[in-house]
Amino acid sequence: MDVVFLDYDGALHPSPVWFDPALGRVDLRSPGHELFESVPVLEAAIAPYPSIRIVLSTSWVEAVGYEEARGFLPETLQRRVIGATYDPCSPDAWRYPRLTRYDAIALDVKARKPKRWLAIDDDSVGWAPRERDRLIWVPPQLGLACPDAQARLHAGLAACFPQD
Repeated sequence: MDVVFLDYDGALHPSPVWFDPALGRVDLRSPGHELFESVPVLEAAIAPYPSIRIVLSTSWVEAVGYEEARGFLPETLQRRVIGATYDPCSPDAWRYPRLTRYDAIALDVKARKPKRWLAIDDDSVGWAPRERDRLIWVPPQLGLACPDAQARLHAGLAACFPQD
């Protein structure tokens, strides 16, 4: 199984996002940008790789739940989503808020055992040096709207998931 761990904030749109549970709203506080504005970039980048599945590594899963977080993606990406790093039913769920993004992904890799994997994220804290090449780092102000991040994504996909 080939997996891409996907963050939302700072990857698919700029990072300043606020949840208002009372109003059931998500607000992007970055003028001139829209929530999920870079989804077409991701869709196009992974289109040549039909074996890729997506695991949500975004805090949205903890904030709004897995199904709702998954539901923000278009159907083309929803079909590829197979789970999330955060599982409220897991006996380790209490640890999740204390984990770095890398630690949460590393635990998921250990459990899910993907053949190959990458992560798309604006959070580079705590990544093990031996795994740094698996991180497609994106700048939190632009995410995948950044041309350099797009180039890193294409290069990382080609290196990690050679086409048969």
